[in-house]
Amino acid sequence: MMGRFRMNTKLATGAIATAMFLLTACAAGSDEEVTSVSIQKDGTVLSHIVEEFEQSYYDQEELQQAILKEAAEYNKAAGNGRINVEKINVDGGVATVRMVYQNAGDYAGFNHVVFFAGTASDAQEEHELNVVLSGVKDTNDTLSKADILAMEGYKILITDIKEPVYLDGRAEYISDNVTAANDRKSVWISGAGQGYVLYK
Repeated sequence: MMGRFRMNTKLATGAIATAMFLLTACAAGSDEEVTSVSIQKDGTVLSHIVEEFEQSYYDQEELQQAILKEAAEYNKAAGNGRINVEKINVDGGVATVRMVYQNAGDYAGFNHVVFFAGTASDAQEEHELNVVLSGVKDTNDTLSKADILAMEGYKILITDIKEPVYLDGRAEYISDNVTAANDRKSVWISGAGQGYVLYK
């Protein structure tokens, strides 16, 4: 899972998925301070990773080469430009990595996670929509699968990642395992299972 580096295993294992330990990320702090994912207006996905970095085990060059190799291999298979590594930096024992994915599907495929952002009609082709969503403003306002599919002009986020996700809109309805920030611009899974967010 490239987007969720694990720092408790040496990079020498060759698996980026186990290279860094997920820094617990909550709603507090900006997306520049914690690991987060942002869905952009143009459909691209920005992954901002902030992790503790034990330099006794790793160095920046080793980390950089491992990340670039994984990204290059993905681009070779999926198509050039699907993933762009914008920044890799280690400072004060903290590693910061910024990566841009062409779309939500590339983020999901590269990181081996569930991550869909698009229309409900497109989502139902690969994801189960038999869920009940509650209004962020009014929890008594609920939607079933049929209601979700009928909501024109809305997008749905389906994911199992624990990092905060910044939306290209505002959360209107969420599953019971999801929490929305006060401004409804970001959400995060606060319970077990996949989270669902209907936003506009």
